[in-house]
Amino acid sequence: MSGSDLASYAQALLRALARDEAMGRRAPRLTEAGQATWQRFRGRLGSAELLQLLAEDGAVVHPLPFDPARVRAPFELAQLDDDVVDEFLRALPTLALTQPAAEYVDDQAKRLGVTPRLARSELHQVKSHQKVLELPGTGGLLAHHLVATQDGLSLHQHCTIACDGWRELTLAGVIALEREAPRTDFIVAASAADLTDPAHPLRQTAFDFVVGRRPDKGGQLDVADQLALWFHGAKIVLV
Repeated sequence: MSGSDLASYAQALLRALARDEAMGRRAPRLTEAGQATWQRFRGRLGSAELLQLLAEDGAVVHPLPFDPARVRAPFELAQLDDDVVDEFLRALPTLALTQPAAEYVDDQAKRLGVTPRLARSELHQVKSHQKVLELPGTGGLLAHHLVATQDGLSLHQHCTIACDGWRELTLAGVIALEREAPRTDFIVAASAADLTDPAHPLRQTAFDFVVGRRPDKGGQLDVADQLALWFHGAKIVLV
């Protein structure tokens, strides 16, 4: 674990919270003028504790991304320096908190070290009765595109997102928050190596589509024919 990893995680949470406030989905705390409520009761608490308190509150409904243990992070928010939050608060008036969702999600992906370079237009139309598995490597970017661009789809009803590591789990949680999908049982911690096990629960589940990153763009599962054997009957789409 490096300090930059913790800072990246904290910045992703701060941005997600501030966007939620700006979009009217939660009461203003970060975006409240001068953080007035916080200033009234903070006492000797530092600004890092402000994020800890907001994350604890957010984790009640959205344990992903707000609970570091749930995203399997190698750090705790208690280790965060005040400087990270102070810097965010100084920059807050200049941030485009209500930018289009696709831009916001891609920005969060970059912040977390998940490359958003994907040919999303190659994804197929998904019908309302069909199920999609997103392979490890993209942290929910493909599921977000599907539910954002196709009518009648939702994350928790139509998508299962397999995530490898804290960065992808955090991004998938950020996406769930953005789509107002509090039930995060559709986000599963699983690596490419895990999926080689025939007994893995995802290998025992029927999917209509399996989507993921192409090998030339960093995908770890690069044999479509093998994936078709693992997920019999599913359409394999690597983009």
